[in-house]
Amino acid sequence: MQLCSAFEKCGGCSKLNIEYNEQLKSKENNVLDLLDQHQVKVKNYHGVTPSPNIYGYRNKMEYSFGNEYKDGPLVLGLRGKKKKFDVYYTPDCKLVDDDFNKIVIETTQYFRNKEIPFRNYKNHTGFLRNLAIRKGLNTDEILINLVTSTDNMYTKHVEKWKENILNLKLEGKIVSIIQSKTESKANVVKADEMQILFGKDYFYEKILDLTFKIKPFSFFQTNTKGAEVLYKTALSYAHESDIVYDLYSGTGTISILLAEKAKKVYGIEIVKEAVEAAKENAKLNNVDNVEFINNDVKEFVKNQENKKPDYIVVDPPRPGLHPNLIKFIKNQKFDKIIYISCNPKTLAPNLKELSELYQVSDLHLVDMFPHTDHIESVVLVRRKHS
Repeated sequence: MQLCSAFEKCGGCSKLNIEYNEQLKSKENNVLDLLDQHQVKVKNYHGVTPSPNIYGYRNKMEYSFGNEYKDGPLVLGLRGKKKKFDVYYTPDCKLVDDDFNKIVIETTQYFRNKEIPFRNYKNHTGFLRNLAIRKGLNTDEILINLVTSTDNMYTKHVEKWKENILNLKLEGKIVSIIQSKTESKANVVKADEMQILFGKDYFYEKILDLTFKIKPFSFFQTNTKGAEVLYKTALSYAHESDIVYDLYSGTGTISILLAEKAKKVYGIEIVKEAVEAAKENAKLNNVDNVEFINNDVKEFVKNQENKKPDYIVVDPPRPGLHPNLIKFIKNQKFDKIIYISCNPKTLAPNLKELSELYQVSDLHLVDMFPHTDHIESVVLVRRKHS
């Protein structure tokens, strides 16, 4: 496949010029080396499962408005590697399907022709900030979120841009166009004020026959097809049980899937919006044996000494398991833990900390991010019995 025109300039991917099997081997060696360095022994290693799609697999992209060089024309794309201000035009990105690229091209051309200013993060002027696109790869529903300053002088241009976008010939169906407004000094996609320009403020995606309602800022795995592989792998270690904790439960995907095998699932998540979304998703799928709790995992486990679930599932953010959770696991002496990790650099030391009481029974690697350095791990950890 021909390389993207922004390859080696933008920060989107770094391995597009490397044969995919070589990418997988490199990722595999990286994880196994880290485990070896921390003296973590794996009883059953099941290898790497490749991503079902290696191109066009991303269901979400957050683009920035800017220019590729000082005083250059407006572009919409991705920020450069280790560069704070440069933005590289990505009209032919290989990580997303062609609908994303068509929207990027139309948006760039329209606002460039109208000479609408983009945000300057040095002096905090300019209107256009970001464009986020999300697509249900199993539903074909598209949500578009234009992030701007709060200035209302460009309202007619935003309205015309919206009409142009709706007239594009896309494979998917646009169900939502939103304008998010903020004066934040940071270059982040956020909304202090939100206006629906078209449709509604959410779209639907399906994973393993379950339906999920996703809002503009909801967390959701960026590789839908890969997530199905990841969750199937994790669920293969779930068993019929009375109580399960899903710690770091996000918008509830794993909790809702676990509910098929457990009498009661408790999902713990610190982000309030994610908890509200999780409750909605459980209701949407007619699942009534899951309870979502808005709490910080490290605080939640302090008060659970007298309540022992049959096992726990952990899917922490990149920093890994909090020391309070490590202590809780050691005290509770669960027979097993299902650990889903997005960062082998924290997975390895976490497993080392648990190695006095636990051993790694099974390890699967699942590639969710082709052409990048990232890989997911699914680990079954079992308690050692004397």
